[in-house]
Amino acid sequence: MPNPTSELSTDGSPNAATKPQADSETGSETESETESETDSETDSESNNQQVGQAARGTALNLIGAVCTAVVSFVTVGLITNNYAPAGAGLFFAATAAFTLAAQAARLGSEAGLTYFVARLRATDDQGRIRSLVTTALLATGVVSALFGLVGLVFANPLAKLLSDNTSNHDELTLMIRVLAIAVPAYAMSQAMFGATRGFGTMRPSVLSGQIIRPLAQLAFVTIAIVMSGEVWPLAVAWAAAAIVAWIPVSWWLRSRVRRISKPSTSFGLNHYWRFAAPRAMADLVSSLLERLDVILVAMLINEAGAGLYGTSNRLILAGQMMMMATSQSMAPHLSASFAQGRNQDARNILQTVSGWNVVLLWPVFICLGFGAETTLSLFGADFADAEPLVVVLSIGLLIVIALGMGDTLLLMTGDSVVSLVNHVIGLAVMVGISVVTLPRIGVVGAAWAWAASRIVLRLLAAIRVWRTKGIHAIGPPVLTAMAIAAAAYIPLGAALYNLLGSSWTTVFLHVGLGSALYLGAVTRFRSTLEVDQLLNVVARRKR
Repeated sequence: MPNPTSELSTDGSPNAATKPQADSETGSETESETESETDSETDSESNNQQVGQAARGTALNLIGAVCTAVVSFVTVGLITNNYAPAGAGLFFAATAAFTLAAQAARLGSEAGLTYFVARLRATDDQGRIRSLVTTALLATGVVSALFGLVGLVFANPLAKLLSDNTSNHDELTLMIRVLAIAVPAYAMSQAMFGATRGFGTMRPSVLSGQIIRPLAQLAFVTIAIVMSGEVWPLAVAWAAAAIVAWIPVSWWLRSRVRRISKPSTSFGLNHYWRFAAPRAMADLVSSLLERLDVILVAMLINEAGAGLYGTSNRLILAGQMMMMATSQSMAPHLSASFAQGRNQDARNILQTVSGWNVVLLWPVFICLGFGAETTLSLFGADFADAEPLVVVLSIGLLIVIALGMGDTLLLMTGDSVVSLVNHVIGLAVMVGISVVTLPRIGVVGAAWAWAASRIVLRLLAAIRVWRTKGIHAIGPPVLTAMAIAAAAYIPLGAALYNLLGSSWTTVFLHVGLGSALYLGAVTRFRSTLEVDQLLNVVARRKR
């Protein structure tokens, strides 16, 4: 990370060398030019170092995201192939309520700890980190315990709200009570992930959240399916995995905080809560955005519809996880850059990593949109009706990916109040479209609502950051990656599926031939896309 004491102007660029006067000696001009060249070289090295740091975090997070996506795909496949859509929908509704409660209980601590820990380290004020972490985790622990207690006490009314089928109430009540026990572990681990990222490392959050937790979910779900034909043991598997994942990250954070050598000083509560309180409300709204769609489908249609929609939504999990991987990797670097007035560095990181997102994810979701029918066959014959949902979700995600980091970028500028307003608008869009479309066009209306709400949320965040900081994600890396991905996969996919129809042969031909064209184009434009740094980091990690 560049030295925070470097001489930078307010826009993050090096202070311009004073131009020599007309009567200056030649030696003065030469000295001035040398200083200017040195400053330019330093600025270039600084930018490369920032991108390199983002690449290291992004590479590790991408490995974790791929692991999560693959393992989650297998887990959902096990569930859907062993239970009918109604049973799967019942489980998805229960886990949606669990995740909603746990994420709301964070009280903005995940983003708040990333934001403040990174800034305190960048400004060499680490003595206040211990007080900051204690404040955030204590608040999260108390509130998450209260939420868990509410789930235990009011599980039956919640079950009646989520399902109008009285035969499912007892099983759903039991699932809610089991999951309520794990709410504190899930909420605390999410808050701790934010703190570890603030320390400039992705390893604890990747290991615990993206490797240990999904693998534990798969193992426990497999055991539940083998030992019982009922749905409720799946909730035990989910709760146990949340508790298992909480243990290593709590150990790492405790050890890291103890190693701070500077004397401990108080972190102002007012300063923290001015950022975290709006973010806590935004977390609640964000959780509603992420999980309310499944609940609305269960309430306005039925559990089978929730099963179809929940399965379709899991198919785009890979894209969401990879976007989260890159945004989490960028967050501490962006926060530090803004804290030191290096907006130009922030712009370079943002545009480069946003380009990587398009490079990695556009091919996946273009191919998924074309091959939705065939891919859904992996989940069982009952899920073929979800093809239109997957197509809509894939198209929506392509647009979201192209718009950059969105809310993560906005939060690293410190604008948590605007983030809250944006989330409220996004939630209103999702609920409004769902209520209007679900009774009329069925479960596909939830997919339209999801896509519209996410696009609105990204646009609002991007416009705000552009107006306040003068930076945005749309640059040569993003535009180049979009153009070559669209050219390599879309015409080819249209031709193959029209000629051969939907089958695994068509899917493999589309992916194989399109990837050959795409990799050639990426190699041709590798300098613009800056993929060498990312590939080098991945290669080093593999060795």
